[in-house]
Amino acid sequence: MKNSLRKIYHYFFDYDEDRLSIYSQYNYEVLAALNKALMQHSFVLISYQDGLSEIGQITGRVSARRYVLRSANKKIIKIIDLDSIFRIDFA
Repeated sequence: MKNSLRKIYHYFFDYDEDRLSIYSQYNYEVLAALNKALMQHSFVLISYQDGLSEIGQITGRVSARRYVLRSANKKIIKIIDLDSIFRIDFA
């Protein structure tokens, strides 16, 4: 892993109880976080409603409720829907 990717991995997966949150975010908070991630090109941890999560960068906006996510290893690009997101955390 690259050094920056290793730091991001440890940031998200070395649990700090002060940062650990199991609460969902409102749609307007998720939308604001997606727009911020799009503008700053920062890595985000996206937790979905079904319990899955992934790390990546928001690289584009398809419509008002859909965004393009590039995975952390830059090999997978997928479209995510605003309604399927549980919460977003920044690196």
